[in-house]
Formats: sequence, C-alpha cells, structure tokens
Amino acid sequence: MKTKLRLLIMTVLLSISFAQAQKTDVWDLGGQALNASLYNNKLTVANINAWYPGVTAGTSGVTLPNRTVLTLTSGELTLTTGDNDRLYTTNPDPTNNPITRYATGSIGTTDTNYTARYYCNGAANNGTSVAAATTRFFTLTLNADDEVTVVASTESAGNSISVSNLTTGTQNQSFPVTISGAGVTLVKFVAKEAGNFKIVSLVGKGNYYRIYRKPVTPVTLTGNMDVTAAPGIPGGYSVLFTNTFTSKTYTAPVTGGTYSASNVPAGFTYKISLVGANGYIISNGDTFTVTDATTVTHDISVLKVVLYTVSGNVTGLGTKISNATLVYTPSTTKVFVPQPVINTGAATYTVDLEENVPYTISATGINDFELLSNTITATATTTSNLDFTAKPVYPVTVATTGLTPTQINALTLTFTNLNESGYSYTFAPGAAINLRNGTYAVSYSGLDAYNVQAGLISNVKVNNAAVAKTIAFSPVSVWSFDDKTISTSTTAYKGMLFAGTAGMISNQVSSGHLLAKTGGIIKIPVANDGDKVTISYYYSANFNIEGGTPITTTSGSTTQVENVVYTYNAATATNPGFVTLNMLGSNYTTYFPEIKIGSPIPYAATITVGTDKTYKTINEALAAVSNMTRTTTTTDSDRVTIMIDPGNYEEMIVISKPNITLKNASVTPSIGLLNQGVDIDPNAVRITSYYGVGYNYFSQGTDNKWSAEALAVNKENGYTNYTNVSGTTNNSYWNATVVVNSTGFVADQIIIENSFNQYISKKESEDVLVLVTGNKGVRPTTKGSVGVQNKSFVERAAAIGIPNNTDKVVLNKCRVVGRQDSFFGGSNARVVVYKGVMMGATDYIFGPMNAVFYQTDLAMNTSEDSNDTSYITAAQQAAGRGYLMYECKVTSAIPGTETASAYRSKPGYFGRPWSATTSEVVFYNTTIETSNNPSFNGQSLIFPLGWNNSLGGNSAKMYEYGTIENSGVNNATSRAAWATFLTTPVLTDGTQITTFNFTKGSDGWDPIPALIAADTALGTNKYDAVTSVNAVAYKNNIVVSNVKSNTQVLVYGLNGALVKTLQVNADTSFNLNAGIWIVVLKNNEGQKSVKVMTY
Repeated sequence: MKTKLRLLIMTVLLSISFAQAQKTDVWDLGGQALNASLYNNKLTVANINAWYPGVTAGTSGVTLPNRTVLTLTSGELTLTTGDNDRLYTTNPDPTNNPITRYATGSIGTTDTNYTARYYCNGAANNGTSVAAATTRFFTLTLNADDEVTVVASTESAGNSISVSNLTTGTQNQSFPVTISGAGVTLVKFVAKEAGNFKIVSLVGKGNYYRIYRKPVTPVTLTGNMDVTAAPGIPGGYSVLFTNTFTSKTYTAPVTGGTYSASNVPAGFTYKISLVGANGYIISNGDTFTVTDATTVTHDISVLKVVLYTVSGNVTGLGTKISNATLVYTPSTTKVFVPQPVINTGAATYTVDLEENVPYTISATGINDFELLSNTITATATTTSNLDFTAKPVYPVTVATTGLTPTQINALTLTFTNLNESGYSYTFAPGAAINLRNGTYAVSYSGLDAYNVQAGLISNVKVNNAAVAKTIAFSPVSVWSFDDKTISTSTTAYKGMLFAGTAGMISNQVSSGHLLAKTGGIIKIPVANDGDKVTISYYYSANFNIEGGTPITTTSGSTTQVENVVYTYNAATATNPGFVTLNMLGSNYTTYFPEIKIGSPIPYAATITVGTDKTYKTINEALAAVSNMTRTTTTTDSDRVTIMIDPGNYEEMIVISKPNITLKNASVTPSIGLLNQGVDIDPNAVRITSYYGVGYNYFSQGTDNKWSAEALAVNKENGYTNYTNVSGTTNNSYWNATVVVNSTGFVADQIIIENSFNQYISKKESEDVLVLVTGNKGVRPTTKGSVGVQNKSFVERAAAIGIPNNTDKVVLNKCRVVGRQDSFFGGSNARVVVYKGVMMGATDYIFGPMNAVFYQTDLAMNTSEDSNDTSYITAAQQAAGRGYLMYECKVTSAIPGTETASAYRSKPGYFGRPWSATTSEVVFYNTTIETSNNPSFNGQSLIFPLGWNNSLGGNSAKMYEYGTIENSGVNNATSRAAWATFLTTPVLTDGTQITTFNFTKGSDGWDPIPALIAADTALGTNKYDAVTSVNAVAYKNNIVVSNVKSNTQVLVYGLNGALVKTLQVNADTSFNLNAGIWIVVLKNNEGQKSVKVMTY
C-alpha cells in the first residue's frame, strides 16, 4: 500500500513538473507529428499541401513555388524559396495523408527520426551576407531567451547555417553543418533579444528537416548564504548570475542570509560571483545549471581572503597593449582567482592578489612579446611594473622561380603561425622578412592579374636560426574556382579578368564553380595563337565566345558537364591576348566548373606509353589527348588509341575526353595475376591505385587523387589538411583507380585494380596514412604484404567508377580487381563488359548503370574468414534496364595465384538489390563452379537461396534463367521466393533476353557483334582448338562433324542472342536462316568457336 501511495505521489509530482515546463514549438518539414504532450506541432501535411495551389495532394515530381514567401505559421515562421527548390519525403502515409513533394525518398540522411527535407537547389541569392540574402531562408519570430534548434545539413563540405536578428541588426552567428548522406546537425542558438531572425545557408545547397522553438521558462532562483568562513562581510552585497551562453546577468540581493532572483531562464549554466563584497569569494563552486521548475534552490558558501592591491606601469607593448590580457597563476590551487585590469590609455594595471601566495605572471594576446621578470608574492599593497620585451626574430629569405621582375615586385607574402591562432605577418613586396620561433603557413597575394600560380608550399619552420625558402611559380592552365573566394567585387583571378556589368562574377568555393550572370564578361588569358581553350559548363548556361553563336544548357544538373573547345585566333580576338566570354540572357546565371587552356597537338589515331615510348605515364598520354585537334568526338572517326606497354602503372586516371581506347600493346596480351595477386604476367598491363575508406593520405591532392607534390609537402609538414572522400563526392567514386567521365571509352585487355584490399603497393608503402572514422586499424606498411586481404581490413575501394550519364563504355577482355565495391556505374550509363574477369566480394558490381556482362568470369575474391561472403551484384536502378549477366561463369579467384587464400571461395550470392522493387539483374545461361573450401567442398559457389535482401530489400527483377550447376545439384526450387526464376528466356515485362535489348537504348547501340567478330578466339581458323569437333556451313545448312562423344552445340547471332542449342552424340546437320553465326562446340575434350555464314 505504501509503495502504491509513493508511486501515486511521484506521478502527480512529475505531472506538475511537466505542466510547469512550456511545450516546445516544432515545425517538421514533412508534417510529422511529434509527442503532443511535449510539443506544439505547428506544421501539418495539409499545411504543406497548401503550398502548391491547384496541385492534387500527394502529387510527386513537383518543385516548390519559385521565389515565394510560404507561411508555415502566421506571424511566427515563413520560408522564402528559391528557384526549383524541392521537398523530398518518405511519404509515410500515402493512403490517408498523402504529401505533395518532388520525390519519394532521397531525404539525405539515414537518421530515422526524420521523414522529409527541404532541399535548397542552390545557395541563397545575393548571399554576401545574411541581411542581403533574398531567397532560400526562414524568418522566425523570437522572444528574448527563446531557444532554437535547426536540424540541417548541406550538400557541400565546409558549409554552414547562418542566423541574424534582423530587427536589431545584431547576433550574427554561423554554425558549421555536416554534409548530407548519413547524419544531420542540430544547430542551436538562443535569442539574446526579441526580434525576427533570418536562418540561411549563404554558401552551397542547404537541407532543412525540422525547426524547434523552446520558449523561455522563467524560474525564481533562491538559496541560503553560508558566511561562517567569511567574517566581516559587508551588508548590502549581492549575488550575480551570468548566463554562460547568452552573457546576460541576473542580480540577487542578499537579505537576512538568503538571496533571491526572479525571471531567470531555466536550462542554462550560470557563472556565480559576488558584488559589493571585495575580499570574499564563493568557495563551493562558481557555476550552477538552472533546471525547469517554479523555484530552484542553490545554497552558496562564502570564504574570506586577505587581498593586497598590486599596480604599476606596463611597458614595451606600445599599441599592442590593447590586445593584452594578464593572467596570474598561483603556485598551488586556490579558490580565489585574480582579475587583473589594464588601463590601456595610461599603460597601467592593477590586480588584487591573495596574501603570501606566489604567482606566475603571463599574458595572452601578445605572443610576440615576453615578460622576463614574471613572478610575484604580495605581502602588502605595492607597486610593481610589468616590463615586456619583443621576442627575438630571425631572417627568412624567400627566393622565387617562374616570376618576372614585375611580378616579383607585386608579390606580397603572408606567414600564419599554425600553433598560435590570430598571429599572421604580411610583408609588402621587397620588404625584409623576420619571424620569431614557430611554424608558419605561407600564402601570397598581389598576383591576381597575372597568369601564374604557386604549387603547394610547405611550412616555414623558424627555430633560433635564419631560414631560406624557395617558392616555385608556374603558368596557369586550369582554372577550377575552388581554391579562393571570388566576390562580386573581384576583378582578376590568376590572370583571368572580369569586366562588363559590375558585380556579375563570383564563385562558390565549396561547389567549385564560377557564377557568371547576364552582362558579365570573362577574359581568359592565352599565350599563343592557336591555343585551345576548353570551357566546361553545367546546370544552366547562356554565353558566347568572342561574340559568336550562343552556347546554352538548361540541364539543371551539376553532374552532367558539357564542354566547348575554342581555338584562339589573335587576328580576330576582341581583346588581344585573351579569349572573351560574354554572358547573355536576362537575369541569367551560367555555371562554369572549369576552364583550361593548352597548346594544340595534331590529331594522332595512336599514341604510345612505356618506358621508352612517347609518353611515360598514362596520365601524360591523356593530357596529350585533351589538347589534340580532333574534327569530331561524336563518332569513332577521330578515336585515339593509347597503346600501353606491359607493366605496372600506379596511377589514378580520369577519362574526360570522348572516344579514347586504352589498349595492351603486347603481341600476346594477358590479364593474368601472379604471386597471390601481387604481381602480373609479363604481358599484362595493370593500372592500379590504393586509396580506400577510413584513411586520409599524405599523397592525396585536393582533387582526391594521388599527387607527388602533396606527398612531398605533407611529409615535410608532418600532416595533411585534406580529408579523403568516398561515394560520388569530388569525382571520387569510392576512390576509383579509373574514373570514366566521357562517352565512348574502351579498355582492351587491361587490368584495372584497386590494391587497397589486395596488397600493399609500392606507393602505399611510401605514403603516410592517417586513421579516420571507419578505419580498419593500422595497415601493414611492407611492400607486397597481402595481410590486407584479411576480412578485418576489407572496406570500400573501387577499381573503376563510371559516373551518371557516361555512355557507351566497353571493357574488352579486361580484369577488374577489388573486393568491396569494385565496379560502380551510375544512372543512364551504358556499359558492355566482353569476356574478361570481374573480381570482387561484397557488392562488387554496384550502382544504377545499364550493363551487359558477356561471357565474363565473375570471380569471387574472398578470404577464408567465415564472415567473408561474396555478393556479386548490388543493383540500384530506379527505372529502365539493369544488368544482364549473359552466359557468364561464376568462379573463384585462383588460390595462391590471384589471391593469398588457400582455397577457392566459399559460396555467396548472385547479389542483393540496393534499391527495392526497381533494381534489375538477369543471370542468363550462367555456369556456376564449385568451392573446394573444406566447409563447402564440392558445393555450388552460389548458395541455394541465390539472392539476399539485406541491403535494400526485395526486387522481383532479380532474374535467373538456364543456370548450369557444375555441382550437379539443381537449386531452382530453393531460390528466394521474391526473386524470379524463369523457365523461358523472356522477362516478366515481355522483353526477350538478348544483349541488344539491354544495350540498344534509344539509338540502337549494339557493340557486341563487332566484339565477337574481332575476337580471334571466335574466328573460322582454329584457336586453342582443344576439341576435334568441326562445324562448317553450306548454303543454309550447318554441318557438325567428327563427333566422338556427347557434344553441346550452341549457335549465337551477332547480337549475342542464343538462337539454337542442341546435344549431339554423332555427326549431324541442321538448317538456319541466312546470316552470320557463331557456333560454339563443347565436349569433354574442350571447346571451340567458329564463325559461319548461311545463305
């Protein structure tokens, strides 16, 4: 009974406590209703649907009204939109409460607390300041001490959310926020004064999920004053509470041994001090957190201390005295903390010190000075001067290369002390440089009007001696707009000049693009007549070159980069020495992610790479192709083939120009691996790199690629400032060795590898790795170590990445080597992989690409670890065709040769959908080999279940037809019920399973017949003819002869379609329609393929 009574009393008290605390107002951008006992839900789905006049509730594909003030709650919160802003939501109740939106899903976070985001499709217009921003901001009305939480993220690293009290013009604050993808940031601030607050992302695209407003809960703060240890304390003193967050103060007079202060905001921590009681201090703690309640009690104990005033002159600082703050540190821990005061005008100070306590005197804010006599013990009121002296400095001699005398005379250098915030020293051109001990970052200015730039500059370290430094400058050939701010008042940037209507040119550093508005003019410096200028643009564009035909785009995409190439003609140039771009349209913005120049190179159909060839590296050859004069890049007529001598090429490459072929130059090319995957066949070409998730690298440049300059400078400095990014950010594509960013790319008998999960490469052994979030521990450092093949080290590390909209990519008899996330292809990318070997383990062929793998070996590359399971595919299509694995073979990396594993792979899965329902993978006429792992000896390399749904859910578009199990076990009835096992080669949408139906797109692309025709292994001449069976054609008849055992006959059309199959035990013949056919013959002797023609 007593227990029940106590519980009842406790429940009542809790109810009273909750009633006393005011509810928090909340605006959820998906209309989600939070707990009504704690929150006032201020935004409903109905409110959101009302933002779209004339649109049926629940409609998708709709953007928010452009440049419109939307009322979330009248008189409290509004949203001013930009152009094409979007609401993404999971649409949690589409039947009963449908929400109008741009798209379902894609909310930019994995945090399940949130179901929607408002996505700003750009930065705020006129975002030079919070007050100036005209779009993409919230306006929230607040009372003093209201507490606000904004749940937000951004689309670009390094961005922030800014707030300002528009009513008072004060409280301008900025808060860094996380990049979208996983988490969100809770931006918290408190209104110091009442007013209308603007909330905005000034730079880059912001995402907003929810806004909370917690009204202030005023409490009465009271308590007893224990003055037992404070004899003689004067009457009339007070207790002062200072809010550590807002700096507001609240005074509580002491009367009759108690104090009381009303209307003190709850939920904050306060600094406690005494007023009117000099020589007395609080001894039981000088901070206190005030909780929600009507009255909060906190007793205070007071201690008397004997203090003496010490004063004197402050010398040696000059005008720097205004920066100085004195600090007195006692030799032992004391309750009393001295509070020295400096009179900067009189250059004097005064401080109260505790009797007979030795103090060490120091100063902050004046690190260029030191106090040589810095101790004092007060035994009486006294005078003691503080005489500062400048710290010694040492000469720094800077030499430059690559600058003209005029440029040297314009060069201004700045040295920033890296260990002492706020200490930078700028030296005018020609001025003597002297610095005190420290480590300094070096930057420069004054050269914007000149077409020069310095490379990475290592730090200057001064340590009691003179220092010499050389800074190398070189001409600018690429402008990427991501290294410094270009404001609307900037007139020059690395020799590029801005003219026309004032204020029309600026940039967004985090997005890496130049914004050029109507009326602006850009002048690109060129050195020679005939120089080629490549201008890249995206999202929106309307400009001309030298007054020519307007160049436009309205793609609305920052991933779909378009290019135009212009050849400089000095005779017709508007501004000699420059190529001039004129911004057109009316109130229009053009986005330039990159502009580059280069001397033209005559077109060559073939160029060479090798130790004794024209180009020593593949990147050098690709740079040459970029500068070639090609009459067209839309057809194969000006294709460039780069013939690469066999060898190991430790490079990260980006294919940025159309119609490039990388081809193994060996007469007898190979894609073979040796020595546990560490080495390659003497006739192989391997392109390899080693970056993976969980580590930063000293060698990594700001483009996320390997850089010898970055490695040298960061090793000298002892750290790196760059953060490795994965996914599709900064052209990373999961740190892909090869990124194919242009149409028509062909790789011919090339090994494309990421060694991160294979072995320690030479370059990795010379690099310095920094462990960051997601790391798998300290990696081996010995060149050739295969310890990283252990499952404990395996992480995402791609060999090849094919971005969205990259079309017509062909890998001909190539090997792709990785383990987790090896081969990525984006939306609207069309890819054909002809034969070759695809090696990987977890989700190793992944993404939303449309791809055909034709007679390709799908080699599971796993360790013996029981948790190391292969998932061949992780498809992510939202619509259209997916992957066709056409007559492929599921096999294993070869133990001891291609992997350090002692056995062939354990069983795995065909794959697991990355996107539920719409992902598509077709395994057609697949041969599945077996494992020899002791736990699975003789079993199929594909588990009986076949498919797994642990990544994104189920999709009925996981198809299987005509599987051949070398184990002899038919697992058809054991396959996942949600997948589709076909009994005829027709998909459920009626599509015949042919390679052409997967490659054709809207233009009929069909590369496989040409690949078959060019394949010497399928010629009419024998090639590795390990079977003696023959096939010939006569008119419309095909004759199969010399059959001595059971033989399988398969006939293919040149489009890759299997048109006939039969088993024969004796010589036979059969009729076919007129055409060219590939006849494949298989028996216990082996296999051969012949090409025949019927008529």
